[in-house]
Amino acid sequence: MKSFISCLFLLLAHQTPAHSHNVYSSFTLIEWNSVDNSIESIIEIHAHELEAKLSVLLNERLTFLEDSDYRKLEAATAQYIPKHIQLTVDSVPTPLTYLGMENEGQIIKVYLEADLAETPQALQFMNSILLDDLPGQVNTIVAIVDGKRVGGEITADTGPANFTFK
Repeated sequence: MKSFISCLFLLLAHQTPAHSHNVYSSFTLIEWNSVDNSIESIIEIHAHELEAKLSVLLNERLTFLEDSDYRKLEAATAQYIPKHIQLTVDSVPTPLTYLGMENEGQIIKVYLEADLAETPQALQFMNSILLDDLPGQVNTIVAIVDGKRVGGEITADTGPANFTFK
């Protein structure tokens, strides 16, 4: 059954408008906000890839191009994203709260946040979005704490990205 769903997902992902591409990726920015004592995260995902995945999960063809589908897609995104994101701050699992999303053309931006009492010294971040569905999916992460910028990539063959800021 899982292979059928994966095949259906891949079929839906490739039935896109003329703006399709052969690179499967997401980009995550994680930034420490010293004013609010929080970790803020923005995840950028190609709209047609996310809508294809959510359409399979909901068993209904949906698109970000239709205003009437947007609420269902947003609700499904709010459920899907937190299941595929894990953040550990200084060896303590730290759940990120879904704040919302917006559609910027072909990119969906998802906003998440977690309150922290102090500046993080180390982060471990796992983003498994679409890793099981799209061959070659690369989830790139950039983390910034007190001006120090570090980056990494997660693929189906790797585990979480680890960052230190000491």
